Formats: sequence, C-alpha cells, structure tokens
Amino acid sequence: MKFDRRWLAAGLVVLAIAAPLALRRVQGAGGLPVEIDPAAEREVRPSILASGVLAHRVEVNLTSEVLARVASIAVKEGDTVSAGQLLMRLDPETYNNIIAREEAGQRQNRISIDRQRAIVALREQQYQRSQRLAEAQLIDRNRLDEDRNQYVIAEADLRSAEEALQRASAVLSDAREQRSKTEIRSPIAGRVVSLPIKVGEVAIPSTAALAGAQLMKIADTREIQAEVKVDEADVARIALGQSADVFAAAYPETALKGKVEKIALAPTIDGLGRSYLVTLGMSADPALLLRSGMSARAVVFLGDGRRQLAVPVEALVTESPDKDQVKRYVWVDANGIARKTLVTTGLSDDRWESIAGGISAGDRVIVGPSRALRQLRDGQRVTEQKAKPVSQDEDDDDADPAG
Repeated sequence: MKFDRRWLAAGLVVLAIAAPLALRRVQGAGGLPVEIDPAAEREVRPSILASGVLAHRVEVNLTSEVLARVASIAVKEGDTVSAGQLLMRLDPETYNNIIAREEAGQRQNRISIDRQRAIVALREQQYQRSQRLAEAQLIDRNRLDEDRNQYVIAEADLRSAEEALQRASAVLSDAREQRSKTEIRSPIAGRVVSLPIKVGEVAIPSTAALAGAQLMKIADTREIQAEVKVDEADVARIALGQSADVFAAAYPETALKGKVEKIALAPTIDGLGRSYLVTLGMSADPALLLRSGMSARAVVFLGDGRRQLAVPVEALVTESPDKDQVKRYVWVDANGIARKTLVTTGLSDDRWESIAGGISAGDRVIVGPSRALRQLRDGQRVTEQKAKPVSQDEDDDDADPAG
C-alpha cells in the first residue's frame, strides 16, 4: 500500500496548532516557570580596570651639571646611602685650571688698584698745588683746568679697576662652584637602584636619553606606589580617596590595598588613544619583593562598598518608548501574578544593580530564565522553579578581580 504524504502534512499542521494550545493550558493551570530572587541589601562595588607600573614614592635621577670624565665611584648598585653622602667624583682638572687663571687675574686687578690709588693721590696733590698757584696768579686758568681733569680721570680709572676686581671675583666664584659640582652627593637617604655609568666614561650635562646623561638613581625603597593609566572615558568617575586593589606582575594573586592620591590634569597620548595618569598610594608587605618599573594592574572601586538594595543585573528590562527616554523595569511575582514594575537604578557592578526606588526589600523579583523574561506579559500567572541560590560569599568570590 502506497503511503499518502498528504496525511503526513495534515498531521503536522494539527500538531503545530495543538501544541501551543496545550502549552498555554498547562501554563494557565500552573503558571510560567520562572526563577525568583528577592530584592535585598547587598554590597555593590562598581570598578574600573587600569594598567601601569610600580614606582617608588621618592625617586631621584642624578645627572651631571658639568662636562667631565668620571674619576671614581664610591658606591655600587644596591648600596644604602644617606643624605649628603659622596657618591661619585668627576675629573676636576679643567676647572682647577680655570680657577688658577682667574685667581691670577684677580691678583693683577688688585695690583692695578694699588697703582691707580697712587696715581689718584698724585693727581690730587697736583690739583691742590695748582689751585694755590692760580690764586696767586702764578699760572693761567688752562693749567688749573688740566690738572683738575687729570685728577677726575684718575679717580674714574680707580673705580674701573675696582669694578674689574669685582667681576674677576664673581668669575672665580663661579669657577669654584663648577668645580664643586664634580663631587656628586646624594640629595636624599635611600638606596642606589640604578648605576648605568662607569669610571672613565664622560658625564654629560643633559636630560636627554644619551649615554652619560644619567649618573645613577636613588630611591626611598620603603614606600612604593602604582602609576596607572585610566582611559579618558572613565577618568571622570575617578575621585581622590577611592580605594583600589593593585596586582603586581610578580604577585598576580595578591591584592595590594591602595587609594587614589593624584589624578593628572593633562592626558597622555598613546597613538590615537588618550589616557590620564592616576597615582595610587599603597601599603605593601615588606616581605614582598616589589620593584620600581614592575608591571601592575589595578581595580579602582567607584563606590564605597556599603550595602544597599540591589537585584541581579539580569533582572533589569530596558525600554525606550521615546528617542531620548530610557525606562528600566523589573518583573515582580505578586502572589503568582507577574507585575511589570518601573524602578530607579543607581550604581551597578558585574553582578548587582542597586535600586533607588520602585521596589522594596523582600519583593520577589523574577530573574530568569531569559527566555521567560522575554515572553512575560503583565498579569500573567507564574510559578517559581528551583534555581541554585546565590549566597553573598559566592558573590564576593565572583567579584574578586584576582580570580
């Protein structure tokens, strides 16, 4: 007997019509199965991720102020030094020669002054004698004027010689100061963390990244901080005093507690992106071997972590009835009936959304399944299906950035 395909097509049509009717009858009797999580107070901690490096709080890069060859180095990398301690000597021979030349010039100026003072005294006597002779009409007026001019010129030459001595003294003082800069001393107490130059190399008075420009780096290794870059889209939410967890590259599972201490006003431009440098003060265990320049990532917490009314983020339904209007709802189980409830939201993190108004603690909020949330209609009957409860401890584990 040949099978008639028309009977198969008719059966499929009947099944397609009867199945939804049967499902609606079941749901009408028992309600749509949904998962429910009562609204309750929870710790909502939104955060921002950032990356950067560790740096000692006090670091000093020593550079030379004079051009000279390194004669000796009194310390080595890792040494502990005190403020004012001699670290390095540069060859002072060039400046010794300058000082010797200027000292000779200074002595010449003093001799010149003594000579000029004698000339002034002689010109003064000649002028006084001429005045007496002129009063006795023994010389003419021209001779008196000539002696007076010679006396005035001698006094001017004396003042010029004295000024030359002052100039020579200033040049000599400058040369001595330059020679004193051949002795490099530590400006702070700390440790030598970098010593890139060697004896015999030439120290260059420059801040550029040239060989010989940097002599050494001294740092106070007792305190360390993190310098991270925050994207320009997130920096407006960063404020002084916010807490943060810092994870150094050497200890990726250890959260170092810190706080925001400084926010740069000017951006750092990396390619096409812009970011702002944020400094995080940290309190680290001295047993941890943290190093300046070590890579680090930070989780900056925006909220204060206080407990507030919140629901799971998957429970929120967002609608835009108008172009510039956004409304947020949750579905609440009211004695087996689903009610669409408008809510006012606040801060949120990866798990929880804080609720500022619309529902109260204990309200039975429908959180899933997601397919059921899309199918729900206001006034529809629902029934609770068992779901794995989410404890606060599990929430903390999920929110742990190190995990």
